[in-house]
Amino acid sequence: MAILAIFIVLLVLAALFTLHLIRVHARDDEKLKFYKDKRTKASLLSRTDDKLVFAFDVPYRNTGTHEAIFLDAFVRVYLPDEQYNGALVRGRVNHPAAPRTDDYFEARLVPGGEAGRLTVTLEVTPRNGSADAKEALLGLPDFEVALYVERRGRMALFHNKENILLSREELQALVD
Repeated sequence: MAILAIFIVLLVLAALFTLHLIRVHARDDEKLKFYKDKRTKASLLSRTDDKLVFAFDVPYRNTGTHEAIFLDAFVRVYLPDEQYNGALVRGRVNHPAAPRTDDYFEARLVPGGEAGRLTVTLEVTPRNGSADAKEALLGLPDFEVALYVERRGRMALFHNKENILLSREELQALVD
């Protein structure tokens, strides 16, 4: 009987230890942080009459000790026609270590403790009567860009959504 009691106690201790390890790993998954308030100002990359391209960086840090993975990232521009229809604003996001010109995001390992940045690139194309890209940009109101990042750590899939405000003044300064 004593052997059975010792076996049960050891089994319970092993289960508790396993649950503790799972909880520690799950907590580490939540340590991939984005610092949208420390994003860089928008900078002009190219300008023609037909298109204006600008970008800004959003820093991140894996404050955990375990590796994480950026599986996918994309941006969504919150600028409906009801707010402003003189320009089409489209965006993409890349890691500077794997820049691309298409809408594909290349997955990336993020070691524990790594700090880096993701680059959001936006293109402004005139439409609905705007004469050129500069005029289209000058008509833009304040608007938000949502940065979505799908990531995985030791446990389940996580999604970050960071809304980043682009002010009219910041954008107008690009072409002044």
